[in-house]
Amino acid sequence: MKNSARFPHLLGCGLLRDLSDEKKTEFLEACTLRVLGEDTPLLTQSEYTTGMFLVATGSVEVSFLSKDGHKSIIYHAGPNETLGVIEAIADRPCAATCVAFANSAVLFCPTALLYEQLKSPTFMRNTAAATHDIMTRDNMFKSADQFYTVEQKICLYLEYLSSQNFKFMQSQSYLANAVGCSRQTVNKELGRLRDLGIVDVSKGVISVLDHAALVKRMHDLDPNK
Repeated sequence: MKNSARFPHLLGCGLLRDLSDEKKTEFLEACTLRVLGEDTPLLTQSEYTTGMFLVATGSVEVSFLSKDGHKSIIYHAGPNETLGVIEAIADRPCAATCVAFANSAVLFCPTALLYEQLKSPTFMRNTAAATHDIMTRDNMFKSADQFYTVEQKICLYLEYLSSQNFKFMQSQSYLANAVGCSRQTVNKELGRLRDLGIVDVSKGVISVLDHAALVKRMHDLDPNK
């Protein structure tokens, strides 16, 4: 089955915005599909890449390892998001490690194909827009790290990490590592959110039942209000 038929939602991804239907389909068919049955590294920090990835289904963890060996989970890329674009274009080593979770599917676009697409001003604009989104997200989390309480950060990370399908498929320990707090603190806040009818926790899956209420909870926790 062709990539465009198997993943029709990719025709509406930001990278292909305002391109003709023919150009969108042509690009997707030129990419190589990778279906991953287990957790699989796509990009490795400090190593070079031979192209970029477009997430078709599933989720990809993006993390940074400091010189001291501390791993920070930066964010999770979901369907329609790209990875490695800037590194491929600039021929620079990867700024982070990207690991696709089991049962994810990605399309690989080699650098040569990417350069060919960049001849289009529209594709170039879309690439810049994706970079702008990354900058905006990083600024948001940097601000949260400085000014949010731990409980607020749990709500923020949970809201962001679950935004793709309203479900966060990792454990409480994983969420604690992402936020930078203890599992006990995560469990306590999850208990409050569950009692408020905002989330459901079952068999290692945290489902967000009400995103609007989760955002309101985050703001209500502001100690400066």
